[in-house]
Amino acid sequence: MTYERIIDQNITTNDRFLQEFIAQTLHDYPNKKREWTRILLQEAIDNPEKASLLLYVKMDPEDEETSNVVEKGLGQVHDSIRHFFAQLLLDFTPDIILRNQHLLSGIIQEQDWDLYRVLVDGSEEEVWREYINILTRLESESNFDMNTYLLAKKIAATLVKRKYISKNQVMMMFEANRNEEWFQYDGYLAVYMMGLMEMKEATVQLASLLTRDDDMLLEEISEALITFQTDEVVEAMKVYLSDEEANIFAASIIENIKSEHAVNELRKAYHQVEENLQGTIFEALVHQLSPLAEPEIHDYLNKIESSSFIDIDLLAYSYFTILGIDHPKLEIWEDALNRR
Repeated sequence: MTYERIIDQNITTNDRFLQEFIAQTLHDYPNKKREWTRILLQEAIDNPEKASLLLYVKMDPEDEETSNVVEKGLGQVHDSIRHFFAQLLLDFTPDIILRNQHLLSGIIQEQDWDLYRVLVDGSEEEVWREYINILTRLESESNFDMNTYLLAKKIAATLVKRKYISKNQVMMMFEANRNEEWFQYDGYLAVYMMGLMEMKEATVQLASLLTRDDDMLLEEISEALITFQTDEVVEAMKVYLSDEEANIFAASIIENIKSEHAVNELRKAYHQVEENLQGTIFEALVHQLSPLAEPEIHDYLNKIESSSFIDIDLLAYSYFTILGIDHPKLEIWEDALNRR
């Protein structure tokens, strides 16, 4: 059974633990069905005790129907979680954001509404001017501002969507940063645009940066490589599974490429890496939801009962329950989850 079929069969489960696991496993997966996101959002709207699902849902910026669900949620949910829905609205395209200005006036700075109007109706020259301005703003701020950076990504996405920037231009921006000790903001945005443009030809160059000590860069690289959804990415990543510095990002990337080759490479690596690196591979194998990974998952659970950095109870309970595989500790894991 394919990953997508497994999700289809389980996403509407009444089991809150399984549903939270499914929300987690879908978070970075780029090929999720739009209806899956809507189901999770509606669950959080209808059941306040499932508000934690909102931590994992990720919007498709172009999805008008899902934006309507978020708007509806803003008018229905308790004040304590309304801010989650407001933040989710910021993930959508500039035209959807402008349409909801009355709901976002307290979140978006007044000076930035004109910028959103440019992104919807502005000329190529005007959009480029805003891009240069936002880079200057980012570089001049003494402390990193995530909202400003997200706004910069909106502008970059507009450049790509309207074909105001070419792959060659993006590659030049990337190369100008690649050989420097630290990436600048235009370099981070170049990597982001490489993902939007599905520049699979840059897989090796992106993978070569996985040992950089720069979390923002690594996050953008991971998102881009996951977007490619190719076994070439798996091949480029597998060598980093045994690297203590790059192991977490490499495992996460392969985890989100749903192919038999990805599962097989994770299984091989599990037996080759040091024991302290096996946890991230175990987690990646669980999220693949493949019966082929059962031997390695059994092995890890026989050796490790608890962990400070992965949720063994939720991972083990979800894997065996979703795949319908009997395990003697299934009730123990469920009891542990219920006691939280």
